[in-house]
Amino acid sequence: MTFGLLGVMLWPLFHAGWLPYYPNFAHTRLMIEGFAAFFIFGFLMTAGPRLLGSEPFTRNAVFTVFILTCAAGIAHLGNQTALGDLLFCLATSSVVIQAARAYRNRCDCPPPGFPLAALGLLSACAGSLFLALVSLGYNNPYLFSLGKILLFQGFTLLPIIGVGAFFFPKILGGRNAHDFPEMRVPNHEWKRRFLHSCWVGIGFFVSIAFELSGYISIAYWVRLGALGAYCIAEIPFQEFHRDRSIQGTQLLIILSTIALGFAGAAIFPANKVAWLHAYFLVGLTGVIFLVSVRVVFGHSGRPDLILKSVRLSKWITGTLLFAAATRIFADFYLSVQTSHYLYASALWLACGFAWMLFVAPKTMATEPVGARTCTSASK
Repeated sequence: MTFGLLGVMLWPLFHAGWLPYYPNFAHTRLMIEGFAAFFIFGFLMTAGPRLLGSEPFTRNAVFTVFILTCAAGIAHLGNQTALGDLLFCLATSSVVIQAARAYRNRCDCPPPGFPLAALGLLSACAGSLFLALVSLGYNNPYLFSLGKILLFQGFTLLPIIGVGAFFFPKILGGRNAHDFPEMRVPNHEWKRRFLHSCWVGIGFFVSIAFELSGYISIAYWVRLGALGAYCIAEIPFQEFHRDRSIQGTQLLIILSTIALGFAGAAIFPANKVAWLHAYFLVGLTGVIFLVSVRVVFGHSGRPDLILKSVRLSKWITGTLLFAAATRIFADFYLSVQTSHYLYASALWLACGFAWMLFVAPKTMATEPVGARTCTSASK
């Protein structure tokens, strides 16, 4: 969260004349390679071994990923884009190597949507490497565009829907079709749902091909169709009852903003970046906030705080929606663009500081129950 706060604060610092460089590249990298990456890495490195029944990541492995990701963020704060991207590529590669080791030593299959999270990690590796090569002088516009899509969207979107198919039913209160009994060799139903994950991965990369070819509207309709069809097929929205889960309602709003952002990019391709902020400001940030509240409070032995945090979650969701609307509005009315950029930044910062104040302290608590491993399961 610290890098997210720093990444957003770059804009007010720049407009106040206190930042010596234009923060466009540093801002985007800090939000993806810092803010989003720490949550994605933390979730996968914690939940992955548990779901596979393998040993947790070693302290040295976690420390390596942490140091490399922090070093990447510090490099971006210094406007050293190529160095930051290369360091982040190394950090993500370390996560991939450790995840492959955990998978090899598994006693259980991962949920069938988790391979999309693995594809997201590979997208981050490739995307950050491509962007680093461009920054180092390999001037190829297609490589630059591909790198941005893989890093900014592939790295974040694919884990959200892949992990979401397993995790979101917990929030919605519905049946979890991705929660299978322990098995090292997948059964027919697992393979069927894994095939759905493969199709959405293919659809995502087909949409990238359209975008690189200049067909932006088609690209985002294809991307929205692939991701939307997967969510509808794999997440039990029809079992959701609004009166049973306020956080479920918030999740539906958050996911709807992702669809809105992609639809807006398809309808207004000239303002694609503005509309994608509906995804980045509300979709990505909202999912991170909502999931982290449940994970942090649940694993710190205080599940009662999940219900008590409903008011905070509602406030954050509403504030993020207002921030996104402000950011999108700014690109359509250039006379107020700078002021509205600053308003959106201030709103996001308010949400970030609220999380740091109410949720972050519980991340220091020790979880009372140990992780299941193949060794412990066999005893």
